[in-house]
Amino acid sequence: MRFSNRLFITIFAIFATVSVSAQMRTAYFMEGSYFRTDMNAALAPTRGYIKIPAIGGLGVDFGNNYFSVNNLFFQKDGGIYTFMHSDVSADEFLGNLADKGKLSVNLNTSLIGFGAHTKKLFWSFGLNLRSNTEITLSKDMFSALKNLSNGYYNLGDTHISNREYIEAAIGIAIPIKEFMTFGFRVKGLVGIADLSMKMDKMYLDINENAVRGELIGGIRGNCPLFTPNYVVGSEFSTDGIIEQDISKVLKNIKSWGLGADFGFEFRFLDDHLKVSVGVNDLGFIKWNGNNTINANGNANFSYTGFDLTTQEAQVDGGFNALMAKSEGSYTTRLSCSLNGGVEYNILNNWIAFGLLSHTEFCQNFTRTELTASVNFRIMRWLSTSFSHTFLNGNRPGVLGWALNLHPPGFHLFLGADFIDTRFAVYNKTLPIPKMMTSANVYVGVGFNLGKAKYMKSMQKRSKKSDKKA
Repeated sequence: MRFSNRLFITIFAIFATVSVSAQMRTAYFMEGSYFRTDMNAALAPTRGYIKIPAIGGLGVDFGNNYFSVNNLFFQKDGGIYTFMHSDVSADEFLGNLADKGKLSVNLNTSLIGFGAHTKKLFWSFGLNLRSNTEITLSKDMFSALKNLSNGYYNLGDTHISNREYIEAAIGIAIPIKEFMTFGFRVKGLVGIADLSMKMDKMYLDINENAVRGELIGGIRGNCPLFTPNYVVGSEFSTDGIIEQDISKVLKNIKSWGLGADFGFEFRFLDDHLKVSVGVNDLGFIKWNGNNTINANGNANFSYTGFDLTTQEAQVDGGFNALMAKSEGSYTTRLSCSLNGGVEYNILNNWIAFGLLSHTEFCQNFTRTELTASVNFRIMRWLSTSFSHTFLNGNRPGVLGWALNLHPPGFHLFLGADFIDTRFAVYNKTLPIPKMMTSANVYVGVGFNLGKAKYMKSMQKRSKKSDKKA
């Protein structure tokens, strides 16, 4: 198998393992939902819960600031054209793109989860499968693709990473005063896979005499399936680096880490006004050096024209990729997040207006979003929320919605943060979202436990203040 094919398979494998810390913005102010606790350890749900494995808490979250139908397709003179069409100018296409493309895909699957109120404390435990995939792309990549004209295009700001791990978390929410709650969650982590590809140098130089390019980069992988039984300096190959003995694979699970979440909630004006802040996934994973493989590659080429005599292209260059020495054990930080919320309740706490700031500190970039929501607590056990997220390429007309059903004994949550209300019709039959740059879906099914007395008293106090007003 040629190296180019192997490289393609390796890159494809990185994407294929995207299975993706997902956080439901629209659920942040929904008191009955246990999804809000994932975003802020201080925000305890109104009831305890037991999650049904796999579907008790499933969240898939894709976000990017580049790709949407509206950025890639253009309507002109009654027709629809791709960004590569000659009628679409480079300025028209490139003007819609940020200087750096940022893509992230996250998954949080609950394997085991439960929470319970005891006197004035809320305890929770969860065993989760986590996956984080992050990609950065250079705007020059699309500029070169669109223009194919003289110029120097720096394509080096390209990174791909994927991390899979199992998380065991135990948390507690403690009311410090009547107006303040503190929450803390500690996590033990087991690393399953860490894959990354980084381009240290990649460019394309086009002028009237030649087209030249160069690529220098590397691939690093760590997984219990990998064994570094290869000759350093040999040609890149997957032969011999995949462990076939399952018992040895299980013994190779030696990558570990620690993480922590913490948060605060402050309540003012008889609980009508609430201010909260939460920090999630502060921590690290130390990857076992015995499962690390490395490869370095470089390529260069030049195209100077087409020889009419021989009818062959004048191309020089080559591609070289070699297995590199394993760097041994190494440590990576988790992709952490910061959430800050302001909430105001009216009409006996039946309606709440919320504003949430959500920032992700990824490995190679940071992205920030601002979500405004209105929450309707229709009954004590039924609530719904509508939201809109601003910043990071999100446009008007892309809304969020969530439904939380939590009567005694049963819990059902359905929601999505990005639902496009504007569609383009392909081939006169297939509607395609036009404005979406992000997408997520969240599902939670479980069993509810008892409601805490101290939370009941807080709600009664809020209702009494409404009656006095």
